[in-house]
Amino acid sequence: MGIKEIAGRMLSSFFVIFSGSVLAMYAFNLIFGDDTIPLHNITALLVMTVLGSLAFFIFYSRKELGRRQMFIRFGVHLLAIIGIMLSVAFYVEWVVLGEPVTVAVFVGLVAAVYVMVTAIEVYRSKKLADKLTMKLRERYKG
Repeated sequence: MGIKEIAGRMLSSFFVIFSGSVLAMYAFNLIFGDDTIPLHNITALLVMTVLGSLAFFIFYSRKELGRRQMFIRFGVHLLAIIGIMLSVAFYVEWVVLGEPVTVAVFVGLVAAVYVMVTAIEVYRSKKLADKLTMKLRERYKG
């Protein structure tokens, strides 16, 4: 992926990631109690989202990546996202290292948001590819 494509994905994913993170935060509070994560602490969530968006640079490449290379980068990206989110969560004391259930639920919610964002991106890409294919067929049909 080129730098312009990476920047475009970062911008388009930012709001989806932020919305998904807010929903995950709400679910976390529902599971562990209303004050587990103070909902007024949006600044930390914003930092998580910005750092998570910057992790898209893992996909940067000067040449076209193969399917296997993309799967490997998706795996590395997911691990980086989990690491970033857990680091910020530990720093702002949303998650305590001595409570493995909370850590596991937090990691699960991060993974769920990741899957949601990835699914939305795949859907958008497929819709664009279908639209371009249809336009090309119309153009070269006659």
